[in-house]
Amino acid sequence: MKRFSSQGQLNFEYIVLTGVLLAILIPVVYTSLSTFNEYYKTTRIDDVLSQVVHKANELYKIGPGNKDVIKIVVPSGITGATIAGNEVALEATLGKQPTTVRKYADADLIGSLQTIQGEYLVPIRVINQTLVRIGSGPWILEIDPSCIGAPNFANPPTVTLYGDDFSSTSVLLKDGVAFNSAYYSVVDPGTLTFIAHPTEFPIQPSGTPYEFTVSDTGRVSNTIQFWVYPSPNQCP
Repeated sequence: MKRFSSQGQLNFEYIVLTGVLLAILIPVVYTSLSTFNEYYKTTRIDDVLSQVVHKANELYKIGPGNKDVIKIVVPSGITGATIAGNEVALEATLGKQPTTVRKYADADLIGSLQTIQGEYLVPIRVINQTLVRIGSGPWILEIDPSCIGAPNFANPPTVTLYGDDFSSTSVLLKDGVAFNSAYYSVVDPGTLTFIAHPTEFPIQPSGTPYEFTVSDTGRVSNTIQFWVYPSPNQCP
C-alpha cells in the first residue's frame, strides 16, 4: 500500500484547519458587519432627527414667523415617520427588529418628514407661541365652528379652516372627494373658508362626522372633523 508523504499530510491538515477557521470566522465577520451596519444606520437616523429638532428649537427661541430651510439625507430602510406633540420619530427595521428613534423639541411640532431614501430640503417655521411647523404643503390647525345643527341651514354658515400653506391651487376634500368649488375659497395661506350649504351636508343623527383634508399638487394635509346634527344642542 502506498503511504501518504509527510508533505501531502501537511497540506491536507492545512486545508482542514483553514476550513475550520473559515467556518468560525465567517459568522463572526458577518455578525460584526451587521452590527456595524445597524449602528451606522441608527447614527444616520439620529443625525436627521437632531438636525430637525436643533433647527426647530433655534427658531422657536427667536419667535413666531421665523423660518429656515435645512437639508437632510434620509437613509434607506425607513418605514415610518411620526410628528406629534413635541416628539419627532423615525421608524426603521434594524436586523430583524423594528426600531424607533425619537427626539424631543422645546415646542409642539406639526408636519411630516419624508421616509423614502434621498436628499430633501425641509422648511421649518414657527407658527405661533407654542407651535413649530416641519415640512411644507397644506396643513389644518383648527376648524370653526366644528359643529352645526339643522336650524343653521336657514342661513348657511361660513366655516373657517385655519392652517398653513394654503394656496390658490389647494383643493378642499370632504370625505376624500373634492368639495364643490362654488362653496369654498382660499383667503390667505393660513385661512380657507367654505359655506355649509344643506345640499352638501345631509344631517347625521348618528353623530358620524364629515372629514376634511386639503390637497395641493399631490400633497394632502392632516384630517379634521366637522359635525352636522339635527339640533345645535347635540354638538359636543
